[in-house]
Amino acid sequence: MTSENDIAQRFARETTNHEMTVLHDDGLYRHIRFQKPQNGCGWFELITVPGVLIFRGDGEGFTFARLTDMFEFFRGRPGHINASYWAEKVTDGRERLQRYDEEIFKSYVTDYIADAKDSLPGLEDAVREQILESEEIGYDDEGWARRLVDDFSFYLNENDRYDYRKTPDFQFHDTWEWDLKDYHWWYLWACHAIVWGIRFYDTGKRPEMPVPATPTAPAETATPETIDGRPVVDVQLPEPVGSES
Repeated sequence: MTSENDIAQRFARETTNHEMTVLHDDGLYRHIRFQKPQNGCGWFELITVPGVLIFRGDGEGFTFARLTDMFEFFRGRPGHINASYWAEKVTDGRERLQRYDEEIFKSYVTDYIADAKDSLPGLEDAVREQILESEEIGYDDEGWARRLVDDFSFYLNENDRYDYRKTPDFQFHDTWEWDLKDYHWWYLWACHAIVWGIRFYDTGKRPEMPVPATPTAPAETATPETIDGRPVVDVQLPEPVGSES
C-alpha cells in the first residue's frame, strides 16, 4: 500500500537540490518552475489563473479548481497533505489518481478467510497457492485478481469437485464490494510538491521537508541459560572464614 510518509521521504530526496524560477508573476497569474540546476530530473511547475491551479512535472499533470486564489487553498505546512479532499477538486480524469494495489487485495483475501480457515483444514494452503502466490495478482489490471477469487472454490473432499451435485465448502462472495485501489504515488508526490512549492514561493527560501523518523526495532535481550527448563543463576559465595586473602 502506498504510504504518504514514504512518498514524503521520496519527495524530500528527489528535490534536495531544487531551485525555484519565477517565469511569470502577475497577481493570480503565476508560472513557477522548480528543478535541479544541472538537469530536469524531478522537475515540476505550478501554474495559476483565477480559480485554477495546474501542476505539471515528470509524470501526469493535474488541474485543481476551488478558490479564486488556489495558492490560498493549498497553503499549509510542507509534509502535510489532504490527498482525499484535494482529489475531489481535480477537474479532469479523477480515475487516474488511484491504481490497483496488490497489497490491499491480499489484505482483503486474508481477512475474508480468517474465520473459516480453522474449521476448513487445507483452505489456507489452497488460497495461498491459487491466489496469494499467483503472479496474476501483481498485474496493474485488477480484473485478473478479481477473477482469481471469483473462480476459487474449495472442497474438503477433493473428489467432490467433480460431482456437480456437491456445493463447495468455501467460496468468496460479494467481492465486487472490495475497493482494491489506493492513491498513486505520483499523485501523492504532486500534492507534496504543491504545498512545498507554495511555501518556497511565499518565503523565497527553500523549505525544509519534515521527514518522519523510521521506527527503530527494540533492542534484543539475551535469552537466559537454562537447565531442565530452570534458569541458571550466577551466585557469588562469600569467602570462608579464616581463608587466606
